[in-house]
Amino acid sequence: MGDKCSVKRSVIGRHCRIGSNVKIVNSVIMNHVTIGDGCSIQGSIISSNVQVQERAVLRDCQIGAGYAVTAGKEHKGEVLRK
Repeated sequence: MGDKCSVKRSVIGRHCRIGSNVKIVNSVIMNHVTIGDGCSIQGSIISSNVQVQERAVLRDCQIGAGYAVTAGKEHKGEVLRK
């Protein structure tokens, strides 16, 4: 976990990498997930082996296994998968 991270009411799986200034609230992060700096994740479920790039914003989303969320994108109430 990087500097100034906030994790509230969430579950983080094994072998996850979380960057600096990341905010995670009411979410489930499964194993082997990489979250870039400055991301905001709220009310979302992120499956295994997902890569969330810098400054991405996810609200009420479901991310399928192996998906890569592009940097700076904002998603609300979406299901993202390969």
